[in-house]
Amino acid sequence: MSITNKITVKRAEIVVAVILALCSIALMIKSAENRITWNAEENMGAGFLPFYLSLGMLICTVLTIIKFVLKRSPQSKDDTPFIDAVAFKFIAVTIISLVVLVLAIGYLGIYFSLIFFLAFYLRYFSEKSIAFITIFAITTPILTFLFFEWMLKIPLPQGISEPLFYPVYDFMYGGFSFAVKMIFIILTIFLPTALVLLISKFIK
Repeated sequence: MSITNKITVKRAEIVVAVILALCSIALMIKSAENRITWNAEENMGAGFLPFYLSLGMLICTVLTIIKFVLKRSPQSKDDTPFIDAVAFKFIAVTIISLVVLVLAIGYLGIYFSLIFFLAFYLRYFSEKSIAFITIFAITTPILTFLFFEWMLKIPLPQGISEPLFYPVYDFMYGGFSFAVKMIFIILTIFLPTALVLLISKFIK
C-alpha cells in the first residue's frame, strides 16, 4: 500500500485537527505573555487579538475532534485516499522548498532567499516563460523590501547579505528630496524588468 492510500480523509481530518489545536494552545500561551485585556484606559492589549483568535480556532478544532470521535461528520467515516499520487508529489515539493526557504533566510536573508524560492517554484509548477519568472522573482523581493523596510520601517532578516543594503539605507534616511526618492523607487521596481526583457530579446 502506497503512502497516499494510507493517508485517508478520516486520518487527515483528525491529524490536522489535533495539530491545529496544539498550535492554538501554543499561540494562546505566547499571546498571554502580553496584555490580553481591552479597556477604555489602556485600549487593546498587544496580545488581545492573537489570544482570542487562537481561542476561537481552538474551539473549532475541539468541536471537530468531538464530531470525529462521535462519528458525526462525513469525513470521520471516509476511508478514501485524501490525495492522489500527483497531488502528493506537488505537496511534498512545496513543503521541502518551504523548509529550504526558511533555513536559507537565516543565512542568505529573506530577500535573496525569496528570489531563489520563487524562481524554483514558478519554474517547477508553472509553464511561464523564463523572462516572466525572472521578472517576478526579482520584483517581488524588491516590493517586499520597499513595503516593510521603507514604508513600515520593519526590518526583515538579511543574513550575510545585510552589508549590501547599507547604501540603500543611506539613501533612504539621507537628506534626499521626496521627488528623488520616488524616482529611485520607480527605477528600482522597473529597471530589472526592462533589463530582463532586453536580455531575453537579444537571446532570442
